[in-house]
Amino acid sequence: MSLDRQEKALREYKQILQDLVHLLRTSSKVQLSYLCWVNRARQQFVWETNSTGLPNVMFQDRVAFENHFLNEFKDTDEIIQLMVGEDIEKAKLIHYFDFVQAKNILIVPFINKGETVALTVLESEQEIDQEAIQDRIMAYNNALVNVLDTYLEVVDLHEQQQEWEDYEESLNKLDYRGHKVEIFATMMEEMQKNLPNGGAVLLAPGMESWNVILRTQNSKNPPKLGLQLEEKSVAYESLEKGEPIFTMHFNNNPRRITSAEKRTEGATFAIPVMIHDRRQGVVICYDNDPLTFKESTKHKLSNMVRIAALSVQSSVKKSGMVQEILTQSFGAFTPELWEIALNNELAKLKKGTPENTWLGLVAPDDVSALRTKFRLEDLQKIQTDFVTNLNPSKYGIPGFVGYNSDYVYAVLIQSDDEEAVSFWMEKMKSKLEAGLNLSIGGTMRPQFKVGYTKLTDQSVNAYQVMEKAKKALAKVMNDKEAELVEA
Repeated sequence: MSLDRQEKALREYKQILQDLVHLLRTSSKVQLSYLCWVNRARQQFVWETNSTGLPNVMFQDRVAFENHFLNEFKDTDEIIQLMVGEDIEKAKLIHYFDFVQAKNILIVPFINKGETVALTVLESEQEIDQEAIQDRIMAYNNALVNVLDTYLEVVDLHEQQQEWEDYEESLNKLDYRGHKVEIFATMMEEMQKNLPNGGAVLLAPGMESWNVILRTQNSKNPPKLGLQLEEKSVAYESLEKGEPIFTMHFNNNPRRITSAEKRTEGATFAIPVMIHDRRQGVVICYDNDPLTFKESTKHKLSNMVRIAALSVQSSVKKSGMVQEILTQSFGAFTPELWEIALNNELAKLKKGTPENTWLGLVAPDDVSALRTKFRLEDLQKIQTDFVTNLNPSKYGIPGFVGYNSDYVYAVLIQSDDEEAVSFWMEKMKSKLEAGLNLSIGGTMRPQFKVGYTKLTDQSVNAYQVMEKAKKALAKVMNDKEAELVEA
């Protein structure tokens, strides 16, 4: 619903209320009538309109419950008649100034869904014959109900229309001519718009595991980047069945992705990404409020994933589906992917979402010796072994490995532990001391050097972070003793 149409509908609704209050006063032959809403959330009476010919009446827009005589009648469900001076003191009628004309007051409650939501008050110097005007009061209250219902229905219809117009715009942004990573990134941000108290994350296969590789910029309390998928989770069930799975969580069960999650609340909608009948990812949509997942919302979310998958599928040949579409040939995620992931994390930091995230560049200590010793096809398989063993989530630390250049890998790590990078390095060294079993047969004991930097809200973009990590890597590669250098 456009802003102009919203304003027009509200303006006309308020005009009808004003006319109704005026008609009630004139038909009842009283001197003053007014309508106020009972705002329980703010503990206030909110004045809507009044009708009078008196010169000494003025209303405030809002009055706290405790400061107004209507406070003791805000829960009434029947008409109440009062005598000024007997049932209520003149001093409490704060809408009069100079003097108080009213001697009789009639309070008419407006009930909606079993709750008193408004009070209409009639005031007069003469006695108000309630029985004589009962039919006018009934007609007035019925008109209020009908007007309110019609207004809400009109607004709801227009909001639904706008909802589907926004959805159509979201689908139009999934351009099949775009890069596959950009298509998925756009899809995620558009899905986020439907999850006000949650977010969306993308898991994909690589490094011989499934990990969280992308989080939306506005996601609230998302699972950590690099978190590894486990069985007996909603994400796993969706992948296993190859269809969307919706579930609500009770006492932290079931888990969305892994048992390492701190808290699992609200509801989750897991949607597999199917390309040429192969599972290439799973999107986890979550929200603290299960009511967010209306049938229409689930339809929109699953359809966005389907359209994005088809858009990517149109540019990927089925014969080329031997490997995962978001990884390089030896299992490390593509630069396009981890750069977008990096920029998203920077955006979250700048929006005031504190999270420890590091980018590291990792390289074998002696690349030239490797190239001399092994054939080209064997080197490709060895790099696959390197990537698998560099995978931080293999050592219980959320993170993933991306491709930067031959024998240089980007590692993204996210953890509450300030020493997570050092811990990962120690765990990896300890495992490699016994030797790395190669897929081509035999073992080797490679040594890796790491240059890394921590993301801060002062970091401009992924390029700047990358440059700092490169300087740290250059420094550690030129130092025979050091294995880990932070920029």
